[in-house]
Amino acid sequence: RHTASHVLAEAVKRLYPEAKLAIGPSIDTGFYYDFDLPSLDRAALDAIEAEMKKIIKEGAEITRFELPRSEAIKYMEGKEEPYKVELINDLPEDAVISFYSQGEFTDLCAGPHLMSTKPLKAIKLISSSGAYWRGSEKNKMLTRVYGTAFTKNADLEEYLKHLEDIKLRDHNKLGREMEIFTTV
Repeated sequence: RHTASHVLAEAVKRLYPEAKLAIGPSIDTGFYYDFDLPSLDRAALDAIEAEMKKIIKEGAEITRFELPRSEAIKYMEGKEEPYKVELINDLPEDAVISFYSQGEFTDLCAGPHLMSTKPLKAIKLISSSGAYWRGSEKNKMLTRVYGTAFTKNADLEEYLKHLEDIKLRDHNKLGREMEIFTTV
């Protein structure tokens, strides 16, 4: 799923070259990536997802490389990625600074990753929301895109059904419908 977050970032950069990359970890239910770009609606998420599928189909090999701190900073400054520069600057002096590349896309990342994008068979962008850079309301509000990925479509379909079941059992929704309580 971490590789899927890099595919998401590559797709966003293809469709929104002005977007700035923040972070993109895997999480229990999938992955997310934070971007400095205006909020995204469902149509934009669908377009990004379609671009992700193209990237996956390209099947780019994923390679890792390391750079010394000063070169890593220059590299990210050259790509006009201020959030990545900040992350590098905050790393301990003895940190190994690694990058992963797939096709035309390279990202600062500790890894690990798949050997290529090919094993990603079933992906879905779930939603987007706002998220403050580094979790502080004093920092800029970024756009966070959530997604999930599986190696089989059947697993993705099962997960999406599970999400729908959760919505159907939403106690807040059910309580209002049954007039047990009201919300303003």
